[in-house]
Amino acid sequence: MRERAVSSISVVLVGLIPAIIGGPVFMIAFVSIAIVSNIELTSMMRVTPSPVIWSGYVLIGACGLIPLLWRGDQRLPLTLALVAMVPIFTAIFVVDTASVDHWMRTMASIVYLGIPTFAAVDMRELTGTSAAWLASIATWLPLGRDDTGGGLGWLLVAILVTWMTDTGAYLVGKAIGRHKLIPRISPGKTVEGAAGGLAAAMMTSVVCIPAFGLDVAPGLAALMGLVLGTVGMLGDLAESMLKRHAGVKDSGSLIPGHGGILDRIDGLLFVIIATWLVVPVLS
Repeated sequence: MRERAVSSISVVLVGLIPAIIGGPVFMIAFVSIAIVSNIELTSMMRVTPSPVIWSGYVLIGACGLIPLLWRGDQRLPLTLALVAMVPIFTAIFVVDTASVDHWMRTMASIVYLGIPTFAAVDMRELTGTSAAWLASIATWLPLGRDDTGGGLGWLLVAILVTWMTDTGAYLVGKAIGRHKLIPRISPGKTVEGAAGGLAAAMMTSVVCIPAFGLDVAPGLAALMGLVLGTVGMLGDLAESMLKRHAGVKDSGSLIPGHGGILDRIDGLLFVIIATWLVVPVLS
């Protein structure tokens, strides 16, 4: 329990600091996390490396680089075009009997890890109103920059809601969990734990959104917390399904008490996309 708590806090800090700094530092940090997660995923699925698989790593990097360097309206279509074309072209021109299988696996990994990378970097670069302390907090850190903080606020909401959903579900499930949620996918998750996670997500959203100076009504903030918490749990269950298919308990062993990097960001991948999609609507 203590090892898990220390690891969890350490991982959150490692994610929060680059997020606060923003810019190239955050992009490099998130791309690195996504690439390590893809290494874990390909290893878990016992995929032999090939040029088609390697193209996926390059495209995950591109998914982080494009929204940082180009703020034009066509940045998402350009990214999607690269994601669609590069792996299939690589598969066509590489003489490999496994090219079609590797192409499909690469497309899946880019959707799973590359699109959230694009969304995270793109969201961090958003401008907008925020609390004065948040707008300048990055300047307290080395390499930090002073910006309007709107994107930072939403990114922090996504990270903190994900973390608190996981923490609430774990603590409540450990204390009073009796009824299995979806045992065929994840035997350890309970209905009580899920309820505790959603309650924690709603409270975190209601507290953090006004604290960060984001202009959202309390009721809508609670609803957003409920939606993000639910999406985060779906991300967790999606990775559990992959692990069950692969016959492994964890995606890796880099983080004591937690497993691999993918085990820690499985929910965040989904929450970041959901937040990124919701923010323009709220704005």
